[in-house]
Amino acid sequence: MRITGQGRPRRVSQADIARRAGVTQAAVSLILRDKATTIPEETRQRVLAIAREMGYRADPLARRLAKGRSQLLGIFTYERVFGTAQRSLYHPFLLGIEEAAEESGNDLLLFTSAAMSGPVRSIYAGGENKLRLVDGAVLLGRDEIPADLEQLVAEEYPFVFIGRRFLDDGREVPNVSPDYRGAGRVLAGRIAALGHREIRYVGANSGLPATADRLAGLRDGDLTVSESFPKLDEISPAFVRELRESGVTAVVAENVDYAEAVRAMSADLPIAVAGISEESEDDFWSGYGIPGRLVGRRALEQLLAALDGGGTAISTVDCPQREGITLTRA
Repeated sequence: MRITGQGRPRRVSQADIARRAGVTQAAVSLILRDKATTIPEETRQRVLAIAREMGYRADPLARRLAKGRSQLLGIFTYERVFGTAQRSLYHPFLLGIEEAAEESGNDLLLFTSAAMSGPVRSIYAGGENKLRLVDGAVLLGRDEIPADLEQLVAEEYPFVFIGRRFLDDGREVPNVSPDYRGAGRVLAGRIAALGHREIRYVGANSGLPATADRLAGLRDGDLTVSESFPKLDEISPAFVRELRESGVTAVVAENVDYAEAVRAMSADLPIAVAGISEESEDDFWSGYGIPGRLVGRRALEQLLAALDGGGTAISTVDCPQREGITLTRA
């Protein structure tokens, strides 16, 4: 039912229900919020029946603001396009974030603005923090804008980054990341047990904290680790020949794309992958997986904890080892 008068019909209010039921508006509010512990059951049922008859619908925005929050949380990525394809590295992260948001009664807003700063999106592209539309945000992306993170911290805006990131003064921003170092240490033990001593790390992102963690884990073991950062189309027979001539007997690839490129040049070279998507059901590649879904879930939970006054946090999630068949004896 809509209340009519001059002009357009208006939304039924709690005051309208109170007048019809002969009770106070405060009593109606308590009953509709299921907080009416001292109101007689007969009155409660009468108010609920009148509310149904009049077609009352609660204002979700008013309810949320009464709690001091919008109950909207953001997801912002520095990539040009959200990686929603199932093969994308980001897809499991997004699934985990979505699951945790739904379970906590929060809605998600994807920030897909076309506003850019150079080759990537920027939180402050219009001069203001666009994330202010939501209570807090989970951030993703390999090529973040450091000045954005500096400003977010200065504003004390609640956010969690997926992956380790640092400010100019060396402080680590709130984040959840796969435990690449721990997984690399275990993988190094597996590689050494197969008789390898000289290995080469091959990847694309030399400056990322994740790369440093992967390499640190491998170097925690009893291995000599060199590194190469070619473009995919630079992996050639000559590249593989240089590996062998330098004494390398196994390769650890940053991802499956690099592993496939190396294997295409030399099918018998032992290879492990330091980052297999958990959505891959292929048991072919040896290495360790990226627990994206759990990382996404933890990031959202960590953000909610910060909003509840729990402070900022930094945490890691264990990476599962994958046996595969591509890591063979020296």
